[in-house]
Amino acid sequence: MGEAARAVIDAAKADGSWSALDAVEDLVVPDDLAAAFRASPPAASEWEAFPRSAKRGILEWVRSAKRGETRRKRIKEAATLAARGERANQ
Repeated sequence: MGEAARAVIDAAKADGSWSALDAVEDLVVPDDLAAAFRASPPAASEWEAFPRSAKRGILEWVRSAKRGETRRKRIKEAATLAARGERANQ
């Protein structure tokens, strides 16, 4: 690996972007999304039935929100659609 590549990796590790999606890959549901699922038991059970790829896509979509308002909207949409057995951001 070249010096430039190592510098990019070191910078990504320093700013956190290197491991930013680790929780998504591990399908860790963030607390705010988990609370939305708990508020709607059908959403929680439907979420568990989604395939791994759908869960990962939704989690990455929620995580990628840059503003709190956007994240809240995405969480609400994810929980509302999950309650109907539909996948958000698909």
